[in-house]
Amino acid sequence: MVADDSQKAVIDFLANPATHGGEPVKRIDTHAACVFLAGDRAIKIKQAVRFPFLDYSTLEKRKRACEAEIAVNRPFAPAIYRRAVAITRERDGTFAIGGQGEPVEWAVEMRRFDENATLDHLAERGEIDDALADRLGRAVAQAHRAAPAAHNAGFAGLLREIIAQNEAELADEPDLFPAPQVDALGAATRTAFTRVRPLIAS
Repeated sequence: MVADDSQKAVIDFLANPATHGGEPVKRIDTHAACVFLAGDRAIKIKQAVRFPFLDYSTLEKRKRACEAEIAVNRPFAPAIYRRAVAITRERDGTFAIGGQGEPVEWAVEMRRFDENATLDHLAERGEIDDALADRLGRAVAQAHRAAPAAHNAGFAGLLREIIAQNEAELADEPDLFPAPQVDALGAATRTAFTRVRPLIAS
């Protein structure tokens, strides 16, 4: 993994309530993103990291990732996904969201939604019943019907690479993952992959 401390100034800017009209800011970090929730808006930047399975190590790569996130998600949630927006450094040295200065970072701007209404919270409260599960299943099926078919995308081959990457990552931590267990998991994963590969291609 490669991280980039150059994002600190932008993170400090986005974490500052003054950036959001004085609204309190809630920050949520994941392995690959920082999300800033303030008022009715959410701003998400990609962390400048590189893993075997993703690379956000350059500004251009983070810009493309933000644009791809909007392109993929807006058709399913147009009221939430607003735009990919530059964090700019203005002529006076200050930062702005979507300003006129030079882009120094890129973000996904979204409409904030009730975090307590996500499926994990509903599950914790025992509120996922048969009716909701049925509606979710139908929504997913409809999305799949509407999605364009991907022909010759090479996804099965990519999965083979991911399996090898996972095995290598686990093997690099012998104190946590003993070699016999890593070997057994790798063999079982490759066997399962061989069995389901025709289904994946289909």
